Amino acid sequence: MGVRVNLVTFLILFCTVGHGQESEFISGTLTDTVNTEPIPFASIRVKNRAVGVISNNDGSFRIPIKFRELNDTLEVTSMGYDSREIIIGGLLTDQINQIYLKPMLIQLDEVTLSASKKRRRVRSDADRPVTAEEIISKAIEKIPLNYPFNPQSYVGYYRDYQWKSGGYTNLNEAIVEVFDKGFGTLDYADSNTRIYEYSRNANFPTDSLSERLYDYGEYKTKTIPKAYLKSYGGNEFVILRIMDAIRNYNTFSYSYVDHLDTDFVKNHDFSIEDDTSLDGMPLFVIDIYKHNRKFMVRGKIYISKDNFEIVKLEYATYDALLGTRKISKTSRKIEDRLLYRTVVEYKKEDNKMFPSYISFSNKFEVKVPPVFTVKNVFVDFEKKLFEIVFNKVPLHFKVLKDKNYNISYKGRGIDVENVVLADSVTVHLYPKMNLGDQALEIFLAKPEDIGKDDFRVVMDNIIDMDGNKLDFSETYSLMQFREFFVQQRKPVRQYPGKHLYMDKNWPIFQDQPIVKPDNYSDFWMNSPLRNEGAIIK
Repeated sequence: MGVRVNLVTFLILFCTVGHGQESEFISGTLTDTVNTEPIPFASIRVKNRAVGVISNNDGSFRIPIKFRELNDTLEVTSMGYDSREIIIGGLLTDQINQIYLKPMLIQLDEVTLSASKKRRRVRSDADRPVTAEEIISKAIEKIPLNYPFNPQSYVGYYRDYQWKSGGYTNLNEAIVEVFDKGFGTLDYADSNTRIYEYSRNANFPTDSLSERLYDYGEYKTKTIPKAYLKSYGGNEFVILRIMDAIRNYNTFSYSYVDHLDTDFVKNHDFSIEDDTSLDGMPLFVIDIYKHNRKFMVRGKIYISKDNFEIVKLEYATYDALLGTRKISKTSRKIEDRLLYRTVVEYKKEDNKMFPSYISFSNKFEVKVPPVFTVKNVFVDFEKKLFEIVFNKVPLHFKVLKDKNYNISYKGRGIDVENVVLADSVTVHLYPKMNLGDQALEIFLAKPEDIGKDDFRVVMDNIIDMDGNKLDFSETYSLMQFREFFVQQRKPVRQYPGKHLYMDKNWPIFQDQPIVKPDNYSDFWMNSPLRNEGAIIK
């Protein structure tokens, strides 16, 4: 038997699918009465109990059935919609309840438009801000007055998942409690998190390719196009909290908000839009815009008209180059160019603004392992040839062309003289062995002296019997979401032991300390829904 050296080995990964769904909840979806679109990020609170949830991206939500038995009432509020109160006892338990919200009609103040597009006079008072820049600057200036500088605890529902072809995949969920020492401290350094429970939701599909770590190395199997996600020295939950530019107003959050207090106004253009309202609070609505040679930013910031609290910040960054043309501000293709988006909203309680939810998402691409590959490459020292083994039957007239092979050893090319089919998936390459040919150096050497890294084998224009190109990897795009929805807020009376805190530098869903408090039943995971059902008008 001849001596052979194996040069190449490949591994193939594939996807799996989950199953099942629990039913201990009353389920519902929120829908706009005018355009019948789902209403995401609406607040659904259990009246007089200081607990609740935020509707999902598809408008869905769920409430533990125990609140129906207690005859409680739901309070539903959302930016730009009339609030609703719904008796939980009137909701069905065996179907998904569709609840409709009416867009709010806003009575606008009398305004005077100035010559600049950025300016829109709000009132005649000389000391009132009259431009978008002045309103935002005033809101940032008043952060120390409008937000809590004393320690607060936030219990809520955390999840990270991916959105693929209109559905959820790789859904991980947790109930966590954040101990925030206040806006005067560094959130990423001084805040800590306690995990009550976490789980991987088996009711939704899993995709083993897309759940891998981001890979910016040689193969780039999972990347964010034209962007790079820094770890900030922490896990996914830490990354999410950094994306709250209001909480981190005096530290770096993300491009191009940078430091909200010093960079936000100078980095963007603004224009005032029609007012809106949230739960009776009248709000300025200010459009955010930035455009440079490569990127575009679009967003909105919502600021209360009375005390200049920042209630909500929506911020999205796009790849501005579409082929050789810049994408325009109003282009319909803009969402196809999304790189990342963050949405954060605060809610007023006891004359202070407290976090309601934060959502951070980014587009990423995954390479699918090629269908047609090379399984092994051998050097056969006895027969003085190279043997290539494919995983599928190659198209013969392509695989037998010597010009489709480029072999080099220690940087010098090896000429292929003849190509022969050894079997249906194996070819033998016979190199030229004339004096001075590089192949002589290989076959006159000892096998143990041959290094794999000295070889370079490139094959081109080879396909299999089904037309799959050799080593061709398709890619597909997904959105990665990290979201935290506050269910209960309270001042910190006592901190737990440090051994109960989440390790910020370790994955949130892997070997973290888990301890449920006595009142754990007051909280729940607002898992997304999958079906439609009853209509509540």
